[in-house]
Amino acid sequence: MRFVRFESTPYRAADGNVRRRLRVAFLWKGPEDSRPRRYRESTRLDDNRANRRLWSAKLKEIEGEIIAHSFDPIRWFPWSRRATDQSAARVETVGDFVRQYLQELAGLRERTREEYRFIFEAHILASKFALVPLAELDDGHIKRLIRELELKQIPGGRQLQASTINKILARIRTMVSVAFDRGLIPRERGNPVLLVKNLKKPPRRVEPFTPDELLRIFAASEGQQRAFYVTLAFTGLRPSEALALFWDRHLDFEKELILIRQQLVDGEVSENLKTERSLRDVRMFRPVKIALASLALQNRLRSEFVFCNRFGKPLTEAWQGDAPWRQTVARAGVPYRVLYNLRHSYTTLMLMAGKPIQWIAHQLGHVGVKKIDEVYGRWSDTPDAEKLDLEHLFAAVISLPRAAQSRPNLPKFCPSEKAKLFDESENPDFTGTYGASGAPAGNRTRT
Repeated sequence: MRFVRFESTPYRAADGNVRRRLRVAFLWKGPEDSRPRRYRESTRLDDNRANRRLWSAKLKEIEGEIIAHSFDPIRWFPWSRRATDQSAARVETVGDFVRQYLQELAGLRERTREEYRFIFEAHILASKFALVPLAELDDGHIKRLIRELELKQIPGGRQLQASTINKILARIRTMVSVAFDRGLIPRERGNPVLLVKNLKKPPRRVEPFTPDELLRIFAASEGQQRAFYVTLAFTGLRPSEALALFWDRHLDFEKELILIRQQLVDGEVSENLKTERSLRDVRMFRPVKIALASLALQNRLRSEFVFCNRFGKPLTEAWQGDAPWRQTVARAGVPYRVLYNLRHSYTTLMLMAGKPIQWIAHQLGHVGVKKIDEVYGRWSDTPDAEKLDLEHLFAAVISLPRAAQSRPNLPKFCPSEKAKLFDESENPDFTGTYGASGAPAGNRTRT
């Protein structure tokens, strides 16, 4: 007998389209029930494969709790009307307030709200910390929780990193501060989170791709994949920003700019960017302009998205960073680093070329230059005699054969050799194919 299952209900989204909401239906005998009843609770997520996969393990856990008579609907569905009615009557422990606090989260994206809920359920409600009376909470309880998190093992036998524990601590700080402001923690005790400091994080080290490695990666790819990698490496865009680009709205070939106005989140376009500075105009260097103009012949008529699949739908960041990327890096014979490392590579290339650090920060969408100075400082000290000649690198990229090469035939970037700058009139792939806007010109065909 199945106690728990998925259900799906239609609703009309803010954009007017009809979508389906994922719900969980379960048989449970609540305190007010004389016999088991069928309950239906919303996950507050859209019904799709990714969200069903996200909740599949939770369904098994819920069913186990129902069978063991330890099921607590407030834990799993804190936004439920039933949970609101039960929790309003009792706010005695940290766990009670956490459940109430989760119901009150507003102004957040659904994905962010789900992340917050996961943090509280996985690391706080599952801990003895949740049983501490709220009126007796002090900094010692929070420090013991931090120590518990330091010793906690996650799947694979690994331990939580200091940066992850600090993220958990940030959520605790906000929650406890709200409880303190409401008078649930006695004023004479003070706000306990003020006495708790973040863990020290080890110095962050990045391993950007060298110009030679980038050239090999581009040579080992072709078509849309090469255009995607060239765009990331020479614009510094986040993959989510590049995958949300539209041909007509975001590419200005005449001014050689890419306008960042949205990003792709869980396969959906969102205008909520990561930071306020993420709304920016990024320089379109010549290799990027040529790569995107070439891609227009393939994608522009079938999709508004610059990078799309064969059905005209946007590519997903999770897939692009997995099989296609791993295969390309392996074919290039380059030590594996994640796809996001192309953004780090852009930063180091610009520093090695002597670009102003304030300009680089703007191109990346950073609030200031502090992060660049701390993480990439050693590249900003490149001697003048060793400065990177960007035009030399761009010429090497543009002159690559159109088809992907195997490892024995991969090119090598030699900064010491004087490169011949690219001339469109000498490259049959681009001769007379594009107008000033980058769109296909007339009825000419690709040669």
